[in-house]
Amino acid sequence: MGRTRFGVRPGLGRTERLMEHLGHPERAVPIVHVAGTNGKGSTAALVAAGLQAAGLATGLYTSPDLGDLRERVTINGARLPEADWRRWAARVEAAGQGAEDPPTLFECLTALALLAFAECGVAVAVVEVGLGGSFDATNVVPVPAMTILTPIALDHQEVLGPTVAAVARDKAGVIKRGARVVSAAQSPPARAEVARRARAVAATVRWPGHRLLWSDASGVTIEAGGRVWRTRLLGRHQATNLGVAAAALDWMGVGRDWDWDRIQQGVAEAVWPARLEVLPGCPLVLVDGAHNLHAAHALACALCEPHLRRPWHLVWGTLTDKPSAAMLRAVVPHVATLVVTRPAGPRGQDPQAVVGRMRLADRLEALVEPSVPRALDTAARRAGAGGAVLVAGSLVLAGEARQWGRAAAGGPSPRAG
Repeated sequence: MGRTRFGVRPGLGRTERLMEHLGHPERAVPIVHVAGTNGKGSTAALVAAGLQAAGLATGLYTSPDLGDLRERVTINGARLPEADWRRWAARVEAAGQGAEDPPTLFECLTALALLAFAECGVAVAVVEVGLGGSFDATNVVPVPAMTILTPIALDHQEVLGPTVAAVARDKAGVIKRGARVVSAAQSPPARAEVARRARAVAATVRWPGHRLLWSDASGVTIEAGGRVWRTRLLGRHQATNLGVAAAALDWMGVGRDWDWDRIQQGVAEAVWPARLEVLPGCPLVLVDGAHNLHAAHALACALCEPHLRRPWHLVWGTLTDKPSAAMLRAVVPHVATLVVTRPAGPRGQDPQAVVGRMRLADRLEALVEPSVPRALDTAARRAGAGGAVLVAGSLVLAGEARQWGRAAAGGPSPRAG
């Protein structure tokens, strides 16, 4: 798809026109719609794994990717065959041709995913919101089988508004009339906006709780709804995502003869890249896509856990629309050395500007490297064979780090599914 990779033009009209030209694929498949600020991808992956384990052919549409657009659309954990991708992409391109207001890349990808799910006859599709909610392209779907809200915090304020309440108001726009909604615990202003929207459209919201049993190097285990759930994803913040996914699966399973042992096992085996992901090889390299302040604080909390306490050699890079200095301040107390770099693409933030906007502790000197591979090589040399490298700040950087790790290891890096 020869379209600009980035760019936001709020509004559903372009996507609605695509759906009409394509025969309304958004109406063909039951949808689990996942919105929120952080944890959307992890939660979507956990839910999709559970539904697949229940015996349902399951589509999954997520964003952003880590370097390959085809990562965003999978069926039963596998990417679409390249020939099929090209065929559906051509149909979407044709549907958008001649429009006075042409669709964006994300709108085209959303249309491609929904078209693929419809024509492959999946039983259910898990669809992650791209940005916001009310005017996100994915919000063309009718009343979903389930709506999921992960934690809502400040992000993309230039589009969604300057306060948590404004952001939550936009994200709550995915709640349709009469919908079933599972929401993570929210801050008071976000919870108020979700509840207000739910009342306005007569939707039913559940606010599930969970009990963290343990979080260690093997993952996270919780008790929720009378069942024990596990995930391989690291960091105790994943307990929230796991609890929400478990509640959604439990609600969807009402009246169904599901094998819950199999579903729990499916969820336990789910993977999601670039979320405290350990890359193969030596030294130890941990990649996390923390890309906003809320996620940076979650990463900082995870680094306090016993199995993640070590002198990390941090490689950091953010995009221009992120509060990089504040994010970095949350993480640097847990690191021994710091290398700041610029993620690839036009949105990569100047590392000199990042360093210039923050005050580092006296013990910590920031080294600036102009390219991500050089930054990673530098951090790996500093770490040595027995040390550990941490990569964080953006998903673009995470994707580049995974490519670097794959090249260093001489083989394919682990992928979801």
